[in-house]
Amino acid sequence: MRRGRIALLVCLAVLAAPAAASAASCAAPHWVAAWAAVPTDAATGGFQDQTLRQVLVPHGAGHEARLRLSNRFGAEPLTIDRTTIGRRAPAGGAAVAAGTLVPVTFGGRDAVTIPAGAEVVSDPIAIAVAPFEALLVSTYFRSGTGPLTEHYYARQVPHVASGDRSGELSGEGFDALDRTASYVVAELDVLAPGSVGAVVAFGDSLTDGYVASASPGAAGLEAIGTDGAYPDVLQRRLLLTRGAPPLVVLNAGIAGNRILDDGLISEHGRSMLARLQDDALALPGVTTVILQGGANDIGAGEPDAARVIAGLSDLVARARAAGRRVLLATMTPAEGARPASYGDAEAEAARATVNAWIRSGAAGDDVGIVDFDAALRDPDQPGRLRADYDSGDGLHPNLAGYRAMAEAVDLALLAAPACACTVRAPLRVRVPKRFRGRLERAVVTVDGRRAGTIRRPGQSVRVDFRRARGERVVIRMRIRLSGGRTVTRVQRLPRCVG
Repeated sequence: MRRGRIALLVCLAVLAAPAAASAASCAAPHWVAAWAAVPTDAATGGFQDQTLRQVLVPHGAGHEARLRLSNRFGAEPLTIDRTTIGRRAPAGGAAVAAGTLVPVTFGGRDAVTIPAGAEVVSDPIAIAVAPFEALLVSTYFRSGTGPLTEHYYARQVPHVASGDRSGELSGEGFDALDRTASYVVAELDVLAPGSVGAVVAFGDSLTDGYVASASPGAAGLEAIGTDGAYPDVLQRRLLLTRGAPPLVVLNAGIAGNRILDDGLISEHGRSMLARLQDDALALPGVTTVILQGGANDIGAGEPDAARVIAGLSDLVARARAAGRRVLLATMTPAEGARPASYGDAEAEAARATVNAWIRSGAAGDDVGIVDFDAALRDPDQPGRLRADYDSGDGLHPNLAGYRAMAEAVDLALLAAPACACTVRAPLRVRVPKRFRGRLERAVVTVDGRRAGTIRRPGQSVRVDFRRARGERVVIRMRIRLSGGRTVTRVQRLPRCVG
């Protein structure tokens, strides 16, 4: 900082952006994805004259939102006759909190028909959205739908009722489905300040948050409705960490997903290479992509480390070419896993080779590393998951393991938008040097609020900006000099809302 100036905010330039952003660009709102359930397939579903009510747990905040509905894998056009959204009632289940239910329209109309293979975005919705405050989206289908585009393992239980119940608050008459798929609703966006961005956690079941059960191949109930996947925990860390960048974490994981090939079954989705653009780079507001994967390429394919490395290299290159910050995650331990092919000697050798390549930094000097392997491995048997992190199949973590994964992410590696600012608080403000010889006193205010008084040349005032509001912060120093002269120094600085 040059002496004689009051320099209090530093705008951090990240990605390929100007070194500083104007107050207007920082304050201008933009759409940021606040929740996502990336489509996997259209293997299940099928509703007629029924209302489907589903749970969305957003990670972002805003007072205006929009929904993206998907018929990506539908074989026929899909008509949705009515859609509503509201905050989930405190009692949970399928009840909507009073006074929060609002209609969702498309081009001003209640009904919308989505062509096969297409998606639609709603009109802006006037609804308050807050992190981890669950919303319920109701969609009424008058005609038969056939299998619906879904995210197969959604970790929330949907409810269904006969007839059009989309406008009702009560959860009576809604029955829980015996599966946790998320149908049709693929994304919720919020209108957020220009300084807010998003991180996409992109990967397989370890990102999706799958937890195993005692039955081989079956999902455990531990994770259902708990928001305990590592992207959920990472979001909580960002919200609770002072000075953390203003970022929303999106879960773009698919259980069973592979880097190079489509899943063995349709529910496991298209390959990561095929879906990177749609499910990560195209989401609004994204600044950072965390890439995690490879286990299913090795365990449900060929244990070919070179092939996995080539796939990861391609993913990294595409994300960097799109201007996104990239973090690359190491592969986690799987010795003794079910199925055995995920952790046998060949698989373990391939995993070690891939991890060595990641840790070497060969993916690029600007590629961050997240060491999930170090976070989860047993220190006495490094090829195995720690027992207290194992959900039961030697492959998938339990909720404690997912917390450890989230803790392994260095928040400093996550890129905020170019206009996001970091406030160094507390700061020390001093009288400019040329006035110190005649100083009697100086009164410092921040946005009109008194911050302190300086009475000696070497004295400073502690300034804290965390409560500052508006597009600009106004720093005013009224300096009284000997002889009765008064000098006022004013500096107006852009404030990036964080």
